[in-house]
Amino acid sequence: MRRLLLLALVTVLPASAGAQIIRRGGMPFQEPSAFVSFGVGLLQPFDVADGSTNSVWNFSDATQFAVALEKNFGGSASLGVRGTTARVPLQYSGISGGDASIVTDADANVSQLLGSLHISPGGQFHTVLELSAGATFYYNFKARGSDISVGPRGADTDFSFGFGYGVGYNLSPRFSVDVVQDQITTLHQKSGLSAGTSTSARLTATRIVGRFGLGARPR
Repeated sequence: MRRLLLLALVTVLPASAGAQIIRRGGMPFQEPSAFVSFGVGLLQPFDVADGSTNSVWNFSDATQFAVALEKNFGGSASLGVRGTTARVPLQYSGISGGDASIVTDADANVSQLLGSLHISPGGQFHTVLELSAGATFYYNFKARGSDISVGPRGADTDFSFGFGYGVGYNLSPRFSVDVVQDQITTLHQKSGLSAGTSTSARLTATRIVGRFGLGARPR
């Protein structure tokens, strides 16, 4: 009888352990239902000609901050919104009071609100592609070293579109670090400008992003 019990235990225990290993090993990872990301980057110099104030804004480089929230649709694609902001130094060149020219150093806020499609194939080391469209806002122009306002009185809003590309590395199934370069084209209003003056500007920014997965996407 003892021999039969020992034989039964020897037979059942390995089978039970094997079943547990299979269950653990076969348990699929549930994708996040959403992603939130925070980034910081360098916004490169660009120029804007503004007919409403009869001026040119020669923006310098600046630190740009970004945050995004996206819903995961599976298939390595997520859709959401991204916001960026930067306090950018510039040389403001304009005409005031007829023929009197003004050239002064100033600072202004440059912010963006964009709808964004994020595509990133699975894998620990991966590529990143983002397609974006939305608006760029120029506001709060102040002469440097004083509280004197220059430029537009309110926010000047331009339609914007572009793309970003880069690479990333998954440190865990729910956290990755990406390096992305954005190429965003903005379209400024034509009113008050001569026919040969360009109304588009190219905003180039390179950012490092921490991306966090939230929740669990239903299967």
